[in-house]
Amino acid sequence: MFENKLIARIAELFYIHDISQFEIAKRFNFSTAKVCRILKEAKNKKIIEFKIQSFDHERTGLEKKLEDKFGLREAIIYYNDDFLQNDENIVFYELGVLAAGFFKNILKEGLNVAVSWGKTLYSMAESVEIGRKYNIRFFATLGGVSLSNAEWQSNSISQILANKTGGSSYPIYLPLLLEKAEHKVLLSGNNSMDKVLKDLKNIDYYFSGIGVVSEKSRLYLNHGFSIDFINSLREKNIVGEIGLNFFDSDGNFIESGIEDRTINLSINDIKNIKNRVAVSFGKEKIESIKGFLKTGIADVFITDSITAQLLIESN
Repeated sequence: MFENKLIARIAELFYIHDISQFEIAKRFNFSTAKVCRILKEAKNKKIIEFKIQSFDHERTGLEKKLEDKFGLREAIIYYNDDFLQNDENIVFYELGVLAAGFFKNILKEGLNVAVSWGKTLYSMAESVEIGRKYNIRFFATLGGVSLSNAEWQSNSISQILANKTGGSSYPIYLPLLLEKAEHKVLLSGNNSMDKVLKDLKNIDYYFSGIGVVSEKSRLYLNHGFSIDFINSLREKNIVGEIGLNFFDSDGNFIESGIEDRTINLSINDIKNIKNRVAVSFGKEKIESIKGFLKTGIADVFITDSITAQLLIESN
């Protein structure tokens, strides 16, 4: 059984936008047989009759605009009419539910999944509910940090997902930031990340949040990065990061100066992964999210309607 939102989205693409089942299958990383089953279920559930009975037409329209503007394969949106009626924790929860729904739709035996860090991914992991066990491998992609919320770390998220699905977790037992560059050279080829990831072409999905460059961000000061470091990022027009790979407002990845000491997947590593999913929202993150979407890294982007509308309206 598939989620109604996914059924309506695929039915809309096929019946309204005249996109072939082959192209839809390619976009969603499904088989054409699976697309056919979804369209059949759309008829059985009467989501489509002579027209699509879109319970969520306004949202799917917004998703299409976001996909077209940033070249996304798929945009998934939580529709919140008024941010004042949906405090931040509610939005985190709802995005987690949407991301968990996406994850459930891609589940299959032998799947290899790499995860970054952050509260949105933790919310996704907590929202995953699976009725059976799968042989899935989950890989952490960042070293450990001294976060007050330890469950937001990459190691923790990979373990939660493994527990929820009956899969296996592969943590990285190294600090995020090494003291000296020579230490990374000595560890090269011997750390747990190199051993478990091996060929990144075997990773099916990469899930990540989007970090913003700010002195208020939990992902900087708590990791030993100083205000001077944050200011140096701003001087380079850096607005955000994904997996501690920094980019500017034009979507260019920029060296921050700590690459030779960081235990993470490089942006070239991430580009080699088959499917890349980002989850993020927030008015204060618009510049960061927009810069990230310009990089072309994201295949799938999950956000809320207020963030989506601001992104669409931005120059």
